[in-house]
Amino acid sequence: MKKLLKGVKLSLVTSAVVVAFSACGGGSGSTPSDLITHNGVTYKSVKSPVTGRVWLDRNIGAAEVCSSYNDVACYGDYFQWGRNPDGHEDSNSGITPTKASSVDNVGNNLFIKGFQDWTSADSSGAIRSANWSKTDGSSVCPKGFRVPTIDELKAEVDGHIHNREDAFNSFLKLPSNGLRVYSTGVFMYVGAAGSYWSSTPNATRSFAGYFTPSNAVGTNAFRATGAAVRCIKN
Repeated sequence: MKKLLKGVKLSLVTSAVVVAFSACGGGSGSTPSDLITHNGVTYKSVKSPVTGRVWLDRNIGAAEVCSSYNDVACYGDYFQWGRNPDGHEDSNSGITPTKASSVDNVGNNLFIKGFQDWTSADSSGAIRSANWSKTDGSSVCPKGFRVPTIDELKAEVDGHIHNREDAFNSFLKLPSNGLRVYSTGVFMYVGAAGSYWSSTPNATRSFAGYFTPSNAVGTNAFRATGAAVRCIKN
């Protein structure tokens, strides 16, 4: 199972621009289906009472479905945007100040810090967006699932999620996993706020959902930030 976070910092970071959005989740009445195993972790699926779409029941890499918004065992992994699981996403992974020159062959399992983007390739984000949209199980999500687009996140959340309590009480049971800061590799907001990637790029950044104790917004986040992934069925 995934290692638990140690020595995290609960302070604020302003590494993203707020855009019009609400957050991830909404409603109740999830419908479990068959077990889904991917990279050593077993998931179930839950059906949205808002859109009828099917999602995984927990964040990628999470050991369990959340029992509270600050349940450490359900935080899952912290992916840099568009990057495949290679070890960098583990909460205890090491860090490196060396930017990757390739999207497909990073060459290490370390979290790349000190840059707004973790690679010098794919400046538009098109290659990485396509990678995270794969449904064959070769990317972040299990076979038949993929990273949601920003519009798919918005469809679930507008009018339903307004803060971290709403996020946890939604059918997705979203935790306040915090984030891993692009500039230093340290963790912030852990247990206080949640951050979730979409597969949608925007200029030199990418869209993500973000919620705090008092509100829920969309962020146009730096791609080297470490955030959670919740997969949607294609």
